[in-house]
Amino acid sequence: MGYPKIKPAFFSLNKLERIIRPLKDVLPVNLRTGVVYELSCMNCNATYVGQTSRQLKIRISEHKNHIRRNTDTHSVITEHRLALNHEFDWENVRILDNERFLAKRLISEMIYIKLQENGLNLQIDTETLHNVYISFLPKLPY
Repeated sequence: MGYPKIKPAFFSLNKLERIIRPLKDVLPVNLRTGVVYELSCMNCNATYVGQTSRQLKIRISEHKNHIRRNTDTHSVITEHRLALNHEFDWENVRILDNERFLAKRLISEMIYIKLQENGLNLQIDTETLHNVYISFLPKLPY
């Protein structure tokens, strides 16, 4: 009986590509696109969840302009600001999710709206979220 014909293979765990990696600069929060975001009131614990495909700074600018112009059609953010004279924390908008596909981003937005404790969003914003998902929401880490 002879020895099996096994050839050892040698490799190194310390490859140069593992040590030197090309790093990308992290994009500032306000320049990110395809995000679900949370905007907090500075005077109470109310929050608003929204989504945008554009740069976040553009969407936030639209919210600010809507309040400033005081148009006939009010968003929940404008209503909260004008009715209670509260300010929003525009400088510390929180990114909840990054998703480039609209359908997935809308589902993510609906889930985060449902998870809010003191949300400003209208519940009609989540009408298309299937009831099957709602039972899982309390178990999700937020």
